[in-house]
Amino acid sequence: MAGVTLENIWKVYDNGYEAVKNFNLDIINGEFLVLVGPSGCGKSTTLRMVAGLENNSKGKIIIDGKVVNDTAPKDRDIAMVFQNYALYPHMSVYKNMAFGLKLRKFPKEEIDRRVENASKILGLDELLARKPSQLSGGQRQRVAMGRAIVREPKVFLFDEPLSNLDAKMRVEMRKEILMLHERIDTTMIYVTHDQVEAMTLGDRICVMNVGVIEQVGEPRIIFDYPATLFVAKFIGTPPMNLFEGVLVKSGGVYSFAGGDFEVKLPDHMQELLKDKENGMDVVFGVRPRAFTLKEAVEGDVDTSVVITGKPGISEMLGEEILLHASCAGHDFIASVEPKYEYVLKQDFVEFVINMELAHIFDKKTSRNITIPHQVATDTTLWSKRIAERSERRRKNFKKEKV
Repeated sequence: MAGVTLENIWKVYDNGYEAVKNFNLDIINGEFLVLVGPSGCGKSTTLRMVAGLENNSKGKIIIDGKVVNDTAPKDRDIAMVFQNYALYPHMSVYKNMAFGLKLRKFPKEEIDRRVENASKILGLDELLARKPSQLSGGQRQRVAMGRAIVREPKVFLFDEPLSNLDAKMRVEMRKEILMLHERIDTTMIYVTHDQVEAMTLGDRICVMNVGVIEQVGEPRIIFDYPATLFVAKFIGTPPMNLFEGVLVKSGGVYSFAGGDFEVKLPDHMQELLKDKENGMDVVFGVRPRAFTLKEAVEGDVDTSVVITGKPGISEMLGEEILLHASCAGHDFIASVEPKYEYVLKQDFVEFVINMELAHIFDKKTSRNITIPHQVATDTTLWSKRIAERSERRRKNFKKEKV
């Protein structure tokens, strides 16, 4: 197990294209870090630089305290699982998993031990004699992971390993990977463009866009407190509703105004916005689940956070209905309970916005200017959790050996 540090990493190709720009990140021992972003954002390039398959143009790559910029991939003590299984079709599962060890001249007894351990972890015990053509897609991916596990590396790298699987199999394999990380105390770096994979797998998520880091944090923090407009739009299905407008300061109290759409901002935002100019161009962001039908609210309603929307199309998802609506020229999506399905037939619907879940972004910089200070500065919680989990794994491992 080893930590990975990327210091001021750049990747500039011969034609001048900057694939990765000034990338700085510390990945601690035993952490499961997910690099997520759209195609072409630089996440796979970053992973390949850690593996040594791409040379970084600037900066330092440090694994287990050692700078590995000039170290060959085979000497970095990492193992990589690719999108394509790349199994040898003429070899059995056992031989596919053992092949790398055999090339490195490991004794047969050690190879048998490692393959046996990996096959138990991945549930491949009864498949060791089969050829890849006799396996399902999920089983082949497990063999590819087994081939990496037998290396017993300091760091595991995953490059979109589930993208070739169908939706049901991806869910199963996410569970397999989580169980794998729970059983082996090894640092893992995982690349995906699928935000669901990122949210369900990662201890932390690193959101990338056009070669730069947009935000790094725990999944819940990334979802609840997106640092930029890009993160707000990329993380979440459906994405956050965004309304362009201006800050309005009246009597020392801030509101958001976007045409005829105006809402008073909550108390916790007032302190964060105290130095902002009246009339500042901003974007108001709120997720679909922050909308509640006014008729579903018990008791008095604060009219300053009520908007009237014109219903459009709707999507029935079983546990909720996603209602597409518009208000004062702004389109938005609201989550509605199925029992209120009748509102879809109304000409206008009143919504109450939970302003505790709202955000204000600076339109010029795209930064979220309403993230609470304690959230922005708390970087210790995730490392404490990872340390506690690693200690639990070590205790469980001792019990298994006994």
